[in-house]
Amino acid sequence: MSDDRRSHSAALRAIPDSGPELDRLHPMASSETRDRRPVGRPRLDTATSAQSDRSPRDDIIAAATKLFAERGYAQTTMSDIARAVGLQQSSLYYWFRRKELILQEALVVNRAPLEFIGRVGAGSGSPALKLYRLLRFDTRQLALSPIDFNEIERIAENQQSEFIDFWRDYTRLHDWVANLIRAAIDEELFIDCDPVETATGLLCFNEGVQKRFRHQAKHTPGGENPFVHEPLTAQRWAELVAVTAVRSLLRRPEDIDHIRQQAAAFEDT
Repeated sequence: MSDDRRSHSAALRAIPDSGPELDRLHPMASSETRDRRPVGRPRLDTATSAQSDRSPRDDIIAAATKLFAERGYAQTTMSDIARAVGLQQSSLYYWFRRKELILQEALVVNRAPLEFIGRVGAGSGSPALKLYRLLRFDTRQLALSPIDFNEIERIAENQQSEFIDFWRDYTRLHDWVANLIRAAIDEELFIDCDPVETATGLLCFNEGVQKRFRHQAKHTPGGENPFVHEPLTAQRWAELVAVTAVRSLLRRPEDIDHIRQQAAAFEDT
């Protein structure tokens, strides 16, 4: 391995897990850091599935997300949201004082994996192991969120000015994935590939899998849909994404068994 490659890999492993050093690596504008809840991929408050009973808060977020997609964020009022979820407007204000707060809650879709990376970035383990854990964690988080990530992304594409924080966080997540891939290539663990393009593909992979998780009940054996598959738990889908993605990049695909064993020691939930 060249000296440049060794120094790059060492730098990645030295990334701090929290504190001002991490903030300097990914600086945020002052307007973002004050009075702002994190935004990005849906964060799990509990270990419930998307199919289970949701709290009123989750119902409000889901109804608002649908209205934002149908009417646009600016055109949707608090009265519209209250009516869609079947609440008195005063009850809606108990949960959210302003429409902007519902939007922020709906957009907590990138922050969970960013916080996860902060915890493991400076820890031990190869970049291949860290990528495995990140993909497993992110896929499970997406699948178990009360909101379909693809719906959030569709809104964010059409209303980019209101959703600029979403895209900033998504960029940070994408950069982390690309850096892990680049470091694994430098350490001769992964085959040669374009880290940026590959990172894009991997994020699309787990975003698609969370969609399949949400609709799998319609495709169980014995149903009317001709496309049939056995339903899997969110954890099983997450392992499937991590194994498939990392094994496809390894110079020695058989090393995936060792990486799986290492990852099993971590409860990344």
